[in-house]
Amino acid sequence: MPADFSIETKTLRLTEPFRISHGSSAERQVLRLRIRTEAFEAVGEAPFVPYYPDLPDETVRWLRGLSSFEMDSDIPSEAPRVARLALELLQADWRGKVSGEPMGAEFIASGQIQGCRSLSIPTDLEVFEKKVRETARRFRVLKLKLGSGDVDWDQRIVKVARSAAPDAILFADVNGGWSVEQAADLIPKVECLNLEFIEQPISHREGIQAWEKLRGHLGDCEMKLVADESAQTQLDVRKLEGLVEGVNVKMLKCGGWRRAAEMMREARSAGLKVLLGCMIESSIGVTAAAHLAPLADWIDLDGHLYLADDDYEGLLYDGQGFLQMPKRPGIGVIARR
Repeated sequence: MPADFSIETKTLRLTEPFRISHGSSAERQVLRLRIRTEAFEAVGEAPFVPYYPDLPDETVRWLRGLSSFEMDSDIPSEAPRVARLALELLQADWRGKVSGEPMGAEFIASGQIQGCRSLSIPTDLEVFEKKVRETARRFRVLKLKLGSGDVDWDQRIVKVARSAAPDAILFADVNGGWSVEQAADLIPKVECLNLEFIEQPISHREGIQAWEKLRGHLGDCEMKLVADESAQTQLDVRKLEGLVEGVNVKMLKCGGWRRAAEMMREARSAGLKVLLGCMIESSIGVTAAAHLAPLADWIDLDGHLYLADDDYEGLLYDGQGFLQMPKRPGIGVIARR
């Protein structure tokens, strides 16, 4: 490893607990890698996600075991997923700062890109209604987290959100929190509430057969379905053809920024729409992902907005919720002082 290479795990605190079907969390950990030169500092980051297998201590131990890695080296094929992503982003930031180019220079947006704000599963619908109404003043696209464990409560969440934001584009994300039978019963009931799509209604652990079963139950229901946890690789995308209308692509899930771009192209070739997503992470990781936004139909890149202590600045959203990319080289982020 270069002498000026550093490894850090950092705990990021959330402004409030974020609840999805997998559980609730008030903080998240990320892996930070840095290279310092006389001219600049390059940084890479990847998040540790509670429902993914990578562990901080094991990942750091693997990184410290690297002896010959340089900034122009290939990332070892056996690299843990979190380490692979952080190393790739570190290289991209370093190369961009050497060349003076942003990491996504080959992807040019043809117009304004509308941002999205996600709302965690509420416990108080009156408070939730106010939050939806307030958020919709700036963001025209809202994602509702469902999978509370009570399908009636989930249905009420959608109804309250639609009433509070009648003109908003609403996504619903269940994170695999419904059974096939629950999904088949509930999806037609919320179809009239004009959701753009429902993301991962059933558990990915049930395999492709569960998607086939769900589609059989839904019949003529026209609700769009988007796969997230079920779409881990390009091979998964092909398996999902005819069963979903889109896939959620995330850098960590794919194992890297370039792999995410490849998966997005694979989805396009399969006739599927693409939702570009992120985890709860700092502006480093979210800004890196945002360089892929021109390849997506929808973006869900607000993981940094849940943080009480985001220590980097990168992408921003304007007063109408449109994506604003930084005009800086590499990933495009700078440390907050």
